[in-house]
Amino acid sequence: MINSRPKSSIMISIGVFLFAILLADAWLFYTLVKNPTSYLWLKMMLTPTLLVIVIAIARKGYTSALKLTIGNNQLTYRYFLSSSKSHKISDVKSWHEDVVKSKNGDYKRLSILLASGKMLQLSNHENSNYQPVVNYLKKKVKLSKK
Repeated sequence: MINSRPKSSIMISIGVFLFAILLADAWLFYTLVKNPTSYLWLKMMLTPTLLVIVIAIARKGYTSALKLTIGNNQLTYRYFLSSSKSHKISDVKSWHEDVVKSKNGDYKRLSILLASGKMLQLSNHENSNYQPVVNYLKKKVKLSKK
């Protein structure tokens, strides 16, 4: 069985960043209510903008917090604060790996499409045991072209 989990350093850094932005947004909202005359337009633009940024990053953090267990012709995944869902390896409709080359190395993202229409995504920077998952899929599921 291969267990791929989100790296704790990534989850901690996302959490700290979200906390800092939420704190700044709360402070802006407080000063907007307490003293609305100073920098009114700046506060009115920044407060909802920061909230939208927090929502977008929280959504990305939630979808990247995927725990995937694969092996014995079974694929089980679980998102943070949700229940586990199991599928047979034959339920994998297609999968592909995207590689982006940079000066620091390759960024790889694995996309797995299940028969139910659910898309699972892993990356080599955000998840552990990335390469064993790819190797297992190469062995058990035919690679589909994009």
